[in-house]
Amino acid sequence: MVLKAGIKQKLSLIFFLFFLIFTGTVGVLLFNVQSIVQTTEHIVTNNNEIDKLADVLLSSLFDMESNHKKLIILKKERYSQYFVQAKNRYETALTDVVNLSLVDSSSKTWHDLEFSYYRHREGLWNSGTIPNIGKRWISDKVVSIWQKNITSAKTQNLQEIESALHELNTRSLISVRNGLYGFCLSVIVGLFGLWYLSRSIFSPLKKLTLGLRRISQSKLHKPITLKGGHEFNELATAYNEMSHQLTEEDNIRNEFIATLSHEIRTPLSSIRESVNMIVEEVFGPVNSNQAKFLKIASVEIQRINKLLNYLLNVSVLESGVRKKAATKVEPANLVQHSNEMFTSVAEKKSVTLQVQPPKKSPYLYGVREELQQVFINIIGNAIKFSPGGKSVFITWETKTEGFILFHVTDLGPGINEEEISLIFTRYYRAKEVRGHLDGVGLGLAISKKIVTSYGGEITVQNNRVGGCTFSFSLPSCK
Repeated sequence: MVLKAGIKQKLSLIFFLFFLIFTGTVGVLLFNVQSIVQTTEHIVTNNNEIDKLADVLLSSLFDMESNHKKLIILKKERYSQYFVQAKNRYETALTDVVNLSLVDSSSKTWHDLEFSYYRHREGLWNSGTIPNIGKRWISDKVVSIWQKNITSAKTQNLQEIESALHELNTRSLISVRNGLYGFCLSVIVGLFGLWYLSRSIFSPLKKLTLGLRRISQSKLHKPITLKGGHEFNELATAYNEMSHQLTEEDNIRNEFIATLSHEIRTPLSSIRESVNMIVEEVFGPVNSNQAKFLKIASVEIQRINKLLNYLLNVSVLESGVRKKAATKVEPANLVQHSNEMFTSVAEKKSVTLQVQPPKKSPYLYGVREELQQVFINIIGNAIKFSPGGKSVFITWETKTEGFILFHVTDLGPGINEEEISLIFTRYYRAKEVRGHLDGVGLGLAISKKIVTSYGGEITVQNNRVGGCTFSFSLPSCK
């Protein structure tokens, strides 16, 4: 049985590795610091003190020898006292240096010096411990040997200090190196953790976000697979089930609308023909009141027929099957035809249509009826939401990617920011217009479906001076 670790276990492992490296690095650094502190303490407490005591021994021995010679030559008692004071300093310093050198390699030299001194003091070499006037205290040769031994021990102690400092420097370099290694290793583990998070967490989340955005924008169902642990597998399964269910519900709704539109179209055609025959007085004359209501009925029949056409267009576009072949279409002709359709509406509202074409523009490539529908929907909306006395601006420009970018700008109330992402959704209508403007919320959805089917994009943004601008791109003829 293969055990698959989840995100929690993997993150715990990464954290444990990082913690292990951190504690190991800190432990090694603390060990080296402790060694450095011990070495420094030894230098300060032992070697430096021995060096000072060696100077005291040399100076005291020199004073003893000098006062002894003065005592012999000048024969004054005070030099004997000076000798005793120097001797006491010497003996104290010698005892201290012997005690401090118990752990040093120079301890034998100091012990030999102590042994030699106290043998002399006990009279093994010369009789008496305190020189009398006119008598020798110790030979110059012994003093020279003692001075040489002290100097040698002092030099050895200095070498030990130098060796300790070298060791201190080496341990410092080792500490720095180990700290650098630990830092580099921590950085590597951190980068690995970031790479893992990006690969195992952020990448699946990004993929899931794209899938959700695809559903919200194009209603397109496409199963996804997420790697990174059983948590993401469960999330991908839930997403695929939800996406499949939404797609099935959307397909059922489209089939129902298409079927209903076809079923209504046949009796509606019969009603329209009947109303037309009555209006044309095929069955006899009609009075003014009858003609008035027949006209109202004819207008409503046309409105219902237009709605059915919208619904059928949606069904055809959803199927993805084009019944007509693409041809070259001149953009100016599409704009002009759309403007002519809305001339009467624009005149009633005193809205001016201002077309600003480029000096040179390539042809569009597509099914003329579909391209025309896009311009009709976008320009019609701009006129519908423009206040009286304002203008609607229509411009376009050639893009280097093989597309022509069109802009339709109005000076109306604009669109609420929270509704911008919803206006291209089928059957959605802005809250401000639901009660007083006609429409079923299909025009922009159809336009987006047509534009995206050609590989273009359609966007909208509010203008600083009021109103909004719809921008959409359509392929140019190569």
